[in-house]
Amino acid sequence: MQTETQMNWRGSGALLSIRGHSEAALAYSLAKLAAAMASDLTGSPVESTVALLRPEAAPCTAATHDGAGDLSRWDQRTGLGPSARALNGELSIILNDHCKDSRWPGYVAGLRTAGFRSAVAVPLELKRGYRAALTFYAVAGNVFTPAVAARLLAFSDVAAKSLALSLQIRADLVLSAELRTALASRQEVDTACGVIMVQDQCSYDDALGALTQAARSRDLAIRAVAQGIILSLAGGAPASGSILAMLAVSGADTDAATHDDEPAVMQEA
Repeated sequence: MQTETQMNWRGSGALLSIRGHSEAALAYSLAKLAAAMASDLTGSPVESTVALLRPEAAPCTAATHDGAGDLSRWDQRTGLGPSARALNGELSIILNDHCKDSRWPGYVAGLRTAGFRSAVAVPLELKRGYRAALTFYAVAGNVFTPAVAARLLAFSDVAAKSLALSLQIRADLVLSAELRTALASRQEVDTACGVIMVQDQCSYDDALGALTQAARSRDLAIRAVAQGIILSLAGGAPASGSILAMLAVSGADTDAATHDDEPAVMQEA
């Protein structure tokens, strides 16, 4: 029976179990899986980074090794390495530290400084404006042979699909939480308006206008004012009297408190 890291990834239909509470955590989860897979495949220690470019947030780089992470960030910042090339959708390979590739002399020097002798970067095709690159770093030379690179490229197809799905699921969960919060807020506002309508025999628009004005005067969210009214019902039915008047007075009190903080000469004027 094949283990997950021994599978023939291309066309397998498999997906990776990528988990995390944030987009950066998802990228790190993928980096760990990729490093384990490549180490198993090559029989040599391999580290990994995932560089993730996001449409509405700062780029993030997840790394299983600090030196690899620093090298990847330098690569992206300068555009003088394979990770930057992979972020533009191109496959980039450095076979080993003896290769005569003259494109990235600074990168090769940084690779050696970080303790690695081989590197390969592959693009990850994502959606919704996201771009990513998966880069592998080996401590031994000549690890990423053409045959190994082909296996890593096949793995990158599965990695891209898995990461895209995980990012979409997280986005859906965030949106769902925002919708639940908005719905809860609307329900509280509607409940408070209903209390005001019953107590003051007014329309919904009048009740909502009073809540809005009270919130503005007290520099609070309208939901906070609504919650205050709802909490006042904990002891039973609303007390007699106008809630509209109470809200107006609370707003006036806030204005008065503001004036009390002004210098005496201004008060006299």
